[in-house]
Amino acid sequence: MPGQIPQATKQVLRDAEEAGASCDETTPLKPKCEGRPSLLYDPKGWMQALTTSYSWKLLAMVAVTSHFLKGFVAGGGDEGLIGKPVEFLLSDLGVGAGRLQILKAAAIAPFALKPVIALISDAFPIFGYRKMPYVVITTVASFIAVLAIGWGFADTEGTLVLALFLAFLQVASVDVLMAAKQSEEVKQKASLGPEFVTYNWLGVNIGQVASVCVLGPIIASLGNHTPYRIAAPMVLLVLYPALCNFLGEKRLSREELKNEPSIFNLHPVLCLLTMMIGVLAVGLVAFTILLHEGHLIHIALGMSCAVLVSFAMFIRWEITGPVLFFFLLGLLSFNIDGAFFYFCTDNSREFSLGPHFSPNFYITGIGAAAFLGILFGFMTGAEIFRAWSYRNICVVTLLLRACTQLALIPVLRRWTGPVPDSVWILTVGFLDNMIQAWRWIPKQVMAAHLAPKGVEATALGLHAGTFNMASILSSHIGSYILSQYGVTPEGEVHEGHEFQDLWKVQCAAAFAPLLLILLVPLLLPEKSQTEVLLEECEESATHNSLFERLRRRHRI
Repeated sequence: MPGQIPQATKQVLRDAEEAGASCDETTPLKPKCEGRPSLLYDPKGWMQALTTSYSWKLLAMVAVTSHFLKGFVAGGGDEGLIGKPVEFLLSDLGVGAGRLQILKAAAIAPFALKPVIALISDAFPIFGYRKMPYVVITTVASFIAVLAIGWGFADTEGTLVLALFLAFLQVASVDVLMAAKQSEEVKQKASLGPEFVTYNWLGVNIGQVASVCVLGPIIASLGNHTPYRIAAPMVLLVLYPALCNFLGEKRLSREELKNEPSIFNLHPVLCLLTMMIGVLAVGLVAFTILLHEGHLIHIALGMSCAVLVSFAMFIRWEITGPVLFFFLLGLLSFNIDGAFFYFCTDNSREFSLGPHFSPNFYITGIGAAAFLGILFGFMTGAEIFRAWSYRNICVVTLLLRACTQLALIPVLRRWTGPVPDSVWILTVGFLDNMIQAWRWIPKQVMAAHLAPKGVEATALGLHAGTFNMASILSSHIGSYILSQYGVTPEGEVHEGHEFQDLWKVQCAAAFAPLLLILLVPLLLPEKSQTEVLLEECEESATHNSLFERLRRRHRI
C-alpha cells in the first residue's frame, strides 16, 4: 500500500462505541442496523445516538463553524449577515441585474477554491499544524474585510467584491477543513453517516432561519452596512475552538515533516486538477471585474469544458460520474437572481405592476420560507429516502423541482388572480427548497464515501469546488440569457418593460436540468447511502481512470 500524507482526519476516535450495538461491522461501509433512532419521531434518541458515537468536541466544533459561522453569519454560504445585503449594496451603486449576479458570484468564488485551500493545508503545514493556522489567518483577514464593508471603506465595485471575497474565504476555508474530519467520521461510522451529515446541515439551516429573521429588520431600520458591523466580532468566535484544537490535530515534529512523502508525488493528478480549478476560479474573478459581462459567457463555457474533460480523463469513474452529474446540474440551473431581485423590490414608480415587496419581506419573509423548506426537507428526507438509491432520489427531485420552478410563471406573468403575490412566492419558495434539501443530504453523503483515504480534505474540496464553480458559471450563463431576452433592469424609473420576457428565461431555467435524467444511469451509482462506493484501491482517486487505461494499452 503506498505511503499517505498524514491528515488531521486520521485522528478520529476509531474505537468509539457505535450507537446501537446490533450493527454488523463486517465492513465499516456496509453496516446493517435495525431500529436506528429517527430525527422525526425520536429526536432525543437521535441526538443521544450522535453524542454516543461522536466526541463532544467534534460536535461542538461543527456547531461553531457550521451552524453559527456558515449558517447564521454566512446564511449557508452566500447569504446571511455578510451575503444577503450585497444585492442592496450593489443596487445602491446602480449595478444592473446581470452584472449584479456575476459580481456576487465573483465574491463567493472562495467556495470554488475549496480544493486549493485543502491542498495548501495538506502540503504546507505551519508550525506543525495543517488546519489551525489557516483557520486563524483567514479569520483575521475576514474580520478586517467585514469591518471595511461595515464602515463604508469598500465603496466601489472592485473594493466591495475584494472585501466580500476575503470574508467568504474564511467561511470556505473553515468549511472544507472541517469536511475532511467529517468524512473520516462518516466512513468509520457509516450506520450514522446520514444522521451526522443531517446534524451538520440541520444546524446550518437553523442558523439560516435565525439569520433571515433578524436581517430584514436590521436593514430596514439601520441600513445596508449595519449587518457587517454586527458580523465583524462574530467571525472571530471560531478562533476559540480552533486554538483549543477541538479537532484533535496532532502537531507534527520537524522529523515527521521531513520524512513524510510529498502529496504532489503521491497524488499528482489530484494536485494538478486542484491547481487548475484554482487558476480558473481566480481568473474568473479577475475577468468579472475587468471585462463587460457580454464577454464572460465564452470564458465561462470554456472553463466548463476544461473541468468536464479533465475529470473524465484523469479521475476514476466512481468519482467522476457523480462529480460530472452535479457539475452539470449546477451549470444548467441557470441563475437569474439579479432580475428576480429587481422584479420583487422595484417600487411603483419603477415597475407599476410589480409585487413591490419591502426589503424586510424580501429578506426575512422569502428567506424564512426558503430555509424552513430546507429544514423540513432535512427532517423528512432521511425518512422518505432512507432505502432509495442515489439514482432514484435524483430523478424524482429533478422532476419535482422543475414543477416548482414552473410554478413561478404565474407570478412573473401577473396571473395569480386573487392569490396575493406574497402567499404564492412564499409557498413556492418553501416547496422548492424542501425538494433541494431532499437531494442535498444524499449528495453530501456520496461525496464523503467517495473521498479516497489519506486525501479526504483535498478530495472533498475538489467535490465542493467543482460544484461551486458550476454555480458561479451558471450566474454568467444566466446573465447572458437575461441580456439576450432584454431583461436588464437596474432599479430605474419606468422599467416595467424590462420584465416582459422574464417568464421565458424562467422556463429555460426550469426545463434545462431535466436533460440530466438521460445521464443518471451513466453518472450515478445504483446504491443506497450506506453502501460502499469505492470497492477497490480506496486510497486512489485515479484507479482505472481513462488516462490510466490508455497508458496501459500504449505500453502493451
